Amino acid sequence: AMNSLLRKYRDLGYYPLPKSLAKEFVSLEGNPIKDKKAKTWWDHYEEFIEYKSKEIKDIRDYNNSLRKHLVHIEKSIGRKLRFEIIGDPESTFAEVWNRYLLYEAINSEGNPGLATNTAGKQNKNLKVFLNWCFDRNVTPRFSLKKFPAVQEDVDKVYVTDNEIEQIVQLELDNTLEKTVRDLFVIGCETGLRFSDFSRIDVDDIQNNQIHFSPKKTKRYGNNKVIIPISSRLDAILKKYNHVPPTFNQKGITQFNTTLRTICEKAGLTQQIVRYRYIAGKEIKEVKSKFEEVSSHSCRRTFCTLKFLKGMPAQAIMKFSGHKTERNFLKYLKLDAELTASKYGEFF
Repeated sequence: AMNSLLRKYRDLGYYPLPKSLAKEFVSLEGNPIKDKKAKTWWDHYEEFIEYKSKEIKDIRDYNNSLRKHLVHIEKSIGRKLRFEIIGDPESTFAEVWNRYLLYEAINSEGNPGLATNTAGKQNKNLKVFLNWCFDRNVTPRFSLKKFPAVQEDVDKVYVTDNEIEQIVQLELDNTLEKTVRDLFVIGCETGLRFSDFSRIDVDDIQNNQIHFSPKKTKRYGNNKVIIPISSRLDAILKKYNHVPPTFNQKGITQFNTTLRTICEKAGLTQQIVRYRYIAGKEIKEVKSKFEEVSSHSCRRTFCTLKFLKGMPAQAIMKFSGHKTERNFLKYLKLDAELTASKYGEFF
């Protein structure tokens, strides 16, 4: 039994403390380890990817990003990934993994070290896979505290009411740009995600309202939202005879690239200064506002503008579909100058 136990840890690439080894040896008395061909970590990972592909349309976070980092860390530690390596409290895998993400993994600009939020996202996605395995009794549960989904407050932009009007009034000749511009405004007026505002159908428009079930929260049951149609939104719908334009669900990169071109033409060129932590260092970034606008700015814009107009947070959450105030508050982007001018009367 002891030889089998030692072979097991030799294959795992590490040995536990003597006390732990002795305890496991005692528990094996009369129950020797049997050699049997079992599914590997990667067998379970492929099953997870197949499951996710049926649950969500875009699985790049798991099938591309997380997979790439897991393959790299496997090569880095010099042994095959196994649940025992990750879950054993005496294993140093978590420390090696987190250090790799923050200081060694190549970021989008080709430099070593991921931004804090990007590293946190990889940990979040890894925990999604591990919890999926726990729920299916693939492996006994173990603590995931060593894989924090750390996030820093990145000041994502929203678009002001005047800027939306500048975008609406922009003269565009390109059909793609016209479609992206109109869908962006629809998103700002409804607070829906790209996966939703890019597929609104004529049947979703009832009694001067949009009745819609967001795709992301369908698994939670009755998630229907009812959004009154604003005058700005009504003008766009009339342009299309109340049959809103749609966009390829997998074309979000093209959507964002086109949107930034539109926003630059509309004059959203003011400079934005922000500080981020990459590879453990504080990095100063200076960008133009149009470079930071994306499909997700619609949702932030909707929540922020409605809040500034005095709509109660609970009411905005009903329209946006947020379930908790904690998540909702992340979408309020009140810059210091605007906050001071808007709420100066309180002082």
